[in-house]
Amino acid sequence: MRKTIFIIGLIFFSLQGYSQKSLVGKPAPKIEIDNWIYPKIQVADWQTKQIPENLEGKIVVLDFWFTHCAPCVASIPELNSIARQFPEIVFLSVSFEKEEVINNFLNKMVMYYPVGSDPEKKTIKAFGVSSYPETFLIDKNGIIQWQGSPFHLTGKVLNEFMGREEKKISLRLNNREIPSKNYAYSFTIQKHNLEMGQSTYYHFNPFDINVFNKDLENMLQVFYGINKSRILSDDSTLLKTTYDLTLKADKEITTEANCVEMLKYLLPEQLEMTIKKVSKDTLVNIIRIENDSLLNLHISDYKYFFTSVRYGNWEAKGAKLENLVDFIENEYNILVALDQQDDRKFEFLIPIKDLEKFKEKLFKDYGLIIYSEKQKTDFWKINQKKVH
Repeated sequence: MRKTIFIIGLIFFSLQGYSQKSLVGKPAPKIEIDNWIYPKIQVADWQTKQIPENLEGKIVVLDFWFTHCAPCVASIPELNSIARQFPEIVFLSVSFEKEEVINNFLNKMVMYYPVGSDPEKKTIKAFGVSSYPETFLIDKNGIIQWQGSPFHLTGKVLNEFMGREEKKISLRLNNREIPSKNYAYSFTIQKHNLEMGQSTYYHFNPFDINVFNKDLENMLQVFYGINKSRILSDDSTLLKTTYDLTLKADKEITTEANCVEMLKYLLPEQLEMTIKKVSKDTLVNIIRIENDSLLNLHISDYKYFFTSVRYGNWEAKGAKLENLVDFIENEYNILVALDQQDDRKFEFLIPIKDLEKFKEKLFKDYGLIIYSEKQKTDFWKINQKKVH
């Protein structure tokens, strides 16, 4: 786990950067796939269409992905949704994996479009794909009209491409039911069942929230600001169960803040749990600035907060001291507070294997000291609702 880069900053803005060169406006390369694999799971009201023998004159959405790429798999429901909305478009996807791997995946995952196995990467290289997922929209004349993340290929994008007006929707939400696509909010959550290990993903657009293979304990920290050390619960299964979650909102009649607040409301409702704040006196680790001149040597000009854990170090850029508090609480499961608030941003590079060495590094390089003090502290009780 220490080698896995986890970028908290992704939750605050959408994914934008893709390394491959844009092909928009250019003729699409030939799609050379010997073996197309069709979905194994069929839903009652949808039948995956056969690939036309000739794609000339067809509008094509082509998605490049692979089965152990968390954002790739998380985007499948997005593509399923727009495939249903635009049946006149041919939806295809391509993976560099062999047929056996793809077949095993399709035994568990619902997909509304076929997958092309491209182990020699003929089509992948032809389209210049170097990061995943990557999606292309090809018009009837074989010209690429759009390229980017499948999360950004919305119904609005396709309606504009096809010269249609997008239908307006009304603000309405049914309690305890998954809203339909005509509501201002659309929310789904289910237990993760694809066994993808540590391959996880957050996407925040911000009116399109997507969580893939994250446990409740992690989501409480990201969306509610509740760190692991402040959770009181006897139900470890509830906290450690991983989920796939999506929340979509109409930005014309809602706000970014409303979208997040709606998620915070719906999550405990759908999981049938309670979140109750309590306070009690307890011993807390206090961070105090002992040498401000030393700390100033690490001032950061990064606009956004980035953090990762790799090679046994915690690395952070654009980090406030409150971000340091969050990391220590979640990494070492202890209670931490600041002696005083500070709005400056810093860069940190600290080994994390041992808490005492972590403290030593903070003092020696950053001028920060940690001492213990008893004070009233906030906790949150997380429990499953009782069934009467």
